[in-house]
Order: sequence, then C-alpha cells, then structure tokens
Amino acid sequence: QMRPDGTAIDENPAPDAEEYFATALFFASHRWGNGKGIYDYRKEALGLLDAMKNRKAIAGAVNANKRKTTLHSLFNTEHKMVRFTPDADNFSKNGDHTDPSYHLPAFYELWAAWGPEADRAFWADAAKVSRDFFVKTTHPKTGLAPDYANFDGTPKAASWDAGTANFRYDAFRTA
Repeated sequence: QMRPDGTAIDENPAPDAEEYFATALFFASHRWGNGKGIYDYRKEALGLLDAMKNRKAIAGAVNANKRKTTLHSLFNTEHKMVRFTPDADNFSKNGDHTDPSYHLPAFYELWAAWGPEADRAFWADAAKVSRDFFVKTTHPKTGLAPDYANFDGTPKAASWDAGTANFRYDAFRTA
C-alpha cells in the first residue's frame, strides 16, 4: 500500500494479490510453456503457492518506521482460509480474520489440480470452505458481504474503522 507520493504505508503483502500472481503464472505456463529462470512460470507459481501456505513465521522489521513484527503464512491452515493479513501485530489488535473479497474458490480448484502435490487436498478443501463461507458471510436478503469477516463468517469491525463490518470498499470486489 502506497501514498500518492510513492512512500510505503504498509510493506506487507495483500494476500489477494499473491493469489492472482500465482494463478497468472499457471496460466502463463499453460499458454506459453516454461523457460529458464523467472520464465519457468510453473516453478515460480509452485514456489509462490508453497510460500503462501507453508512459509514459517518470519520476525523482523517492516515498513519505513522499521516496526518489528512477525509475519505468518497468508493462509490460516486450521480454517483453510486466506487471511486479511499475515501480520501478527494485527492479530493481537483485531484477531486473525479474513476479507471475503480475498476468497477465490475457482483459483483454489485450479491449484488443487496444478499446485504442489502435497497441498492439492488442502486447496480442494479451501475451495469448498470458501464457497460455504460466502453463504455464511453474505447478508441473507441483499447477498452483500462485509469488508472484513471472522472465519465463522460474522462481520469484523477493525480497530481502526468499525465500518469494516459493513458492505464497503473491499466488499465491492467479492466475487
């Protein structure tokens, strides 16, 4: 996340971006094949998926202010859902939670077919969990999702903005 002048607001990843990157790399692999180095699209996609799910926690300084924190994997493996953020500081303030717009079950189905063999069952489960999650988190009359949600689907009000429990900016992207 950047300010208009290009300085970083938050240097941590937005998990939905990595989801799109991994899927785009698989599509590139299937369309153009795989070359060497960074042009081995399949290898790059597999490495990214492995890191998104299996990366061990990393402690250190982040952001220009060198704030110290611990970053976890981008997926909560217990709930089989994408996290809002991997940042443990955010967990302590807001609890580990998700963003409904980050759930991309069609991608997870592709990863179950194309991803690292050891994780294929996880990705198949994640696709089902995400589809079930949409039913839980969307409003029964409007079908609209909140910006943020707990893993059980209930709306999540962030410490910095209670409005995140409502359909707003992030929720517009919920597929």
